Amino acid sequence: MKNCLILLTNSYPYSSEEAFLEPEIPYLAKEFEKIIILAIGLGKDAKKTREAPQNADCYNIGKTSKRVSRMMSFFKGAVNSVLPSDTPKDAEAKSNFKKRVFCEYFYARGEREFSLCKDILEKYDFSEYDSVTVYSYWFFVAALVGSKVCELISPKCKNIKFVSRAHGYDVYRYANSLGYLPLREYLLERVDSLHPCSIDGERYIAEQFPYFRDKIKSRYLGTDDDGLSEMNDDCFHIVSCSRLVELKRVERIASALSLLEGEGKIRWTHIGDGETMQKVKAVCDEKLGFMEVNLVGQVSNQQVKDFYRNEKVDLCVNASTTEGLPVSMMEAISFSIPVVATDVGGVGEIVKDGYNGLLVSLDFTDEELAEKIRKIINSSKEERINMRRNARDFWENNFDAQKNFSQFAKEISGKS
Repeated sequence: MKNCLILLTNSYPYSSEEAFLEPEIPYLAKEFEKIIILAIGLGKDAKKTREAPQNADCYNIGKTSKRVSRMMSFFKGAVNSVLPSDTPKDAEAKSNFKKRVFCEYFYARGEREFSLCKDILEKYDFSEYDSVTVYSYWFFVAALVGSKVCELISPKCKNIKFVSRAHGYDVYRYANSLGYLPLREYLLERVDSLHPCSIDGERYIAEQFPYFRDKIKSRYLGTDDDGLSEMNDDCFHIVSCSRLVELKRVERIASALSLLEGEGKIRWTHIGDGETMQKVKAVCDEKLGFMEVNLVGQVSNQQVKDFYRNEKVDLCVNASTTEGLPVSMMEAISFSIPVVATDVGGVGEIVKDGYNGLLVSLDFTDEELAEKIRKIINSSKEERINMRRNARDFWENNFDAQKNFSQFAKEISGKS
């Protein structure tokens, strides 16, 4: 059977984002004759930064800067929110002006990005394929574009399947400043199957939309087996790995670490960059003079793996206000590194409290986070070895990329 996959991403394989999609691509390439990757969320100058499989055609659909594109969509959405329009709207958008503007912007952006995809897809003859799978990596604008792609190619290929993953911001309403995600029912009606990356995400969506329950099935992501990290003897090495944005609260990690003076030699490395870098640096300069601090900045996913493999790391810490199912934590436990993290989203599906790490409440105090870290620092060598072994075992049983992505690729290709 000759089949084709149309994969809608925000940026892959351009820029450095969506690194967690990289290990999945080879398994998709094995199950589909042809892959067409459309990166819909970038400006025209984005460069290709990663190699794709030989059977994949890659396109950055951007024709203007990202800023200009978003402004054009917002302008159209703002106009449509005060004038009569045929944009589909949910009940919340009809009853709340801010949500209506957001819904109109969301739909205008989807239409704009679809029109650019259409120009590319019309060059292909989909009638030569026995089946086509449209795969949106996010249950947001990409999914809206995906629904329109299905309408475009359905006259040419009758066997079309539309699937979407969902992660964090595209799952949890509270992750949005308006507490609102537009056109959920509209998209659920059009998708054949929706795959949140966590059981918590599956439960969350299914409780809101029980009549679509049969379409919603969680599917874990995964990470590659890139070796193990060793335990330190001469100091306790703590690592955090995330974008430096408000919801990651990395400055709170720094504040909690400041309460550990006197607990022995401690080293902290943060991997990642972003808008709160100066805030984090200020806390470090003020409070962490007693320990070695290394703010690495943005690096490639391969460099992160090399770091874990070559450096001795004792603990990974995450203080986010919201998460889907963090790939950064999957990578940490794959290297046998225990995790201390806030119990939000699907984090509890990776970190089993007292087994391979410790959980702290969303509204933790600095002392509460410090106490979790202190507990592991002061554990016996045997207890720390056991927790590291548990971390690796849990990864092998739940988040091995080879198992998870191979199964998922077969499933969406119809070969499972």
